[in-house]
Amino acid sequence: MAKNKNKNKIVLMRGEREFHYLALVVMTLLMLFCVVPLILMLTVSFSSENSLLHGYRFIPDEWSFDAYAFMWAKRATIFRAYGLTIVVTVIGTIINLIMTSMFAYPLSRRDFKPRNVIAFALFFTMLFNGGMTASYMVWTRLFHIKDSILAYLLPGSLMGGMNVMMVRNYFNANIPYSIIEAARLDGARDWTIYSKIMVPLSKPIMTTIGLFAALGYWNNWTAGIYYINDPKLYTIQVYLKKLMDSIQFLKTTDLSNEAVLLAQRSLPSESARMAVAIIALIPVLLVYPFIQGELIKGMVVGGVKG
Repeated sequence: MAKNKNKNKIVLMRGEREFHYLALVVMTLLMLFCVVPLILMLTVSFSSENSLLHGYRFIPDEWSFDAYAFMWAKRATIFRAYGLTIVVTVIGTIINLIMTSMFAYPLSRRDFKPRNVIAFALFFTMLFNGGMTASYMVWTRLFHIKDSILAYLLPGSLMGGMNVMMVRNYFNANIPYSIIEAARLDGARDWTIYSKIMVPLSKPIMTTIGLFAALGYWNNWTAGIYYINDPKLYTIQVYLKKLMDSIQFLKTTDLSNEAVLLAQRSLPSESARMAVAIIALIPVLLVYPFIQGELIKGMVVGGVKG
């Protein structure tokens, strides 16, 4: 009997060891799939346009800083766009967190009778919407957000149904309802319970939702394309999109002027695309390592059905 138990333990240990090795191989491959494109993107941004005519390479045939010199020449506009992007991201993320958590709190309360009806209505908006045309007409004609910073903050970004569900599930799974009942017995009102109990105990999921919202605002270029015509209101993503469109236009336009043709050939097109991507990616790479732990914890627990 003891021998059989020892054999089972040995088999189990071997199985766990093999699983760990397999998981290590799979995770290494996934890491390479994520890291290798970034390395290629970085090397291409330091490549000359002539060397890119033969394709992308990890070690360029000819190194060049033309793409970054081209971007540096437009540094004043880029810095202004960066500043506006940071303002929009910070303000939008804070408002998103407040609205999402305040919406999720009553949905997590057992004594809130209409919560199922409201949750269904919220879920319905995740499946159906009025479309881009109706949305554009509502925001421009009713709310008049065209050529305004509100164009980056309001349309489709202040609160998402999936995020509300994740926060509600986190409240249900990680904050015992007895704490809320005890607080009410002590005379605490709903605002006190929400601000003093629910939010402080929800750091992981708030970090996760905050990252989602921040990435959404940081990478939002469609709002600028639809609603912004004033170049002074371009965020970094909108400006870089316009910049790349201008470069592509000059590269593909057939003009007879020799000076224009020379300028066309000297414009860094492919390398500038990658330099643009690197510039836009830097803030995310700097912030993510500091919130990785809370992000993973919030994703795992917030995604549990409550």
